[in-house]
Amino acid sequence: MIPTLLRRLRDISRLLYVRVLLIALLAIVAIGLAKIFGRLIPPGLEGLVGADTVDQLLRIIADSMLAVTTFSLGVMAATHRAVSSTWTPRAHQILLQDTTTHTVLATFVGAYLYALLAIILRDTEVFRAQELVVLFGVTCFVLVLIIVAIIRWISHLEVLGSLIETASRVEDQTAIAFDMRCEHAALGCHPLQEAPPEDTHAVRAGDTGFVQQIFQDVLQDAAETAEAKVWLMIPVGRFVHRGEVLARVSREDEALEEAVHRNISIGSLRNFTQDPHFGLLCLSEIGQRALSPGVNDPGTAIDITGRIARILMRRDKPMDPGEVLHDRIWVPPLDRAALITDTLEPLARDGAGQVEVGLALRRSLKALQSHPDPVIAETAAAVATRALDRAKVALTHPHDLERLTAL
Repeated sequence: MIPTLLRRLRDISRLLYVRVLLIALLAIVAIGLAKIFGRLIPPGLEGLVGADTVDQLLRIIADSMLAVTTFSLGVMAATHRAVSSTWTPRAHQILLQDTTTHTVLATFVGAYLYALLAIILRDTEVFRAQELVVLFGVTCFVLVLIIVAIIRWISHLEVLGSLIETASRVEDQTAIAFDMRCEHAALGCHPLQEAPPEDTHAVRAGDTGFVQQIFQDVLQDAAETAEAKVWLMIPVGRFVHRGEVLARVSREDEALEEAVHRNISIGSLRNFTQDPHFGLLCLSEIGQRALSPGVNDPGTAIDITGRIARILMRRDKPMDPGEVLHDRIWVPPLDRAALITDTLEPLARDGAGQVEVGLALRRSLKALQSHPDPVIAETAAAVATRALDRAKVALTHPHDLERLTAL
């Protein structure tokens, strides 16, 4: 599990404006480098780099980057709308975390701001004589960043928003979260398997939304400071209403209650960090959309069935709570049964009348019945039985039903 500080730094680094500001700050860095290294440049060398050359490069960057940025933003917005309407609105969140798109856009916007700042600094004569050589060097570095960004952007546009790329990104993010929850089903805390003691104090949610993630290491420190214990009543991914009991603590402590609110993230959207159930739901929704009469794409549903099964089959041993790293916190463990009933069963319902989809589901569910985790194995068997019952009602040709029952 990633510590809270690293998780928050990673979330900040994914913000587009942060990357833009980092590149734009190169203009300020250029001033510092110019003042430090400008005096070290031998006399006469500044004649190789004229002021007109530097000014022309800066104007080219400023003029071209504004147009490229506008075009790129239009492409990104159109892709997000297409993915939301074609596959699933929840996949939009994956695109928002696309580091390649963020880096490219940040490079374009940051280079534009760099050029503007550098032009202003040139007009105010901040750079003199040999210092122009340093500004020229930094500008060439920015040009290299722009060229690399354009090449990456062209390559990325080939797959941006496509089904394969979108489903693969959702699968990758889900697999990471699933692996983590397999090792730490209760996020490194005690699994909450029974009700907390009756004399505990309720901490109520201050917002309405989804429990996105828990910063359990910081919460553990707060509990140790207060010499208390914390029972989280709402699992990650569950919707919570304002005023609902979010957690219970063994003693009433204002600082501890504030820590609970601060370190249990509640937002309007679920995310993939600690919630593999959300990722599997996104994949299932793509398959369900493909099975709708307006789309009628059973091949996509078959592909999604395989992706869901591939994620669930990554585990080669029964799931357990794992090592308790935070002994003062109790967390609801991962609901393994819901990973199948909420994802594969809707596909079985919507694809009951298509034998190709039914065959793919039967094969995946048959494989999951041999899963080392008994909960997943038993749930897969139950879903397989219900799927066959639905197929018997929906399939009209005896041959199709024989193919299913043969499995």
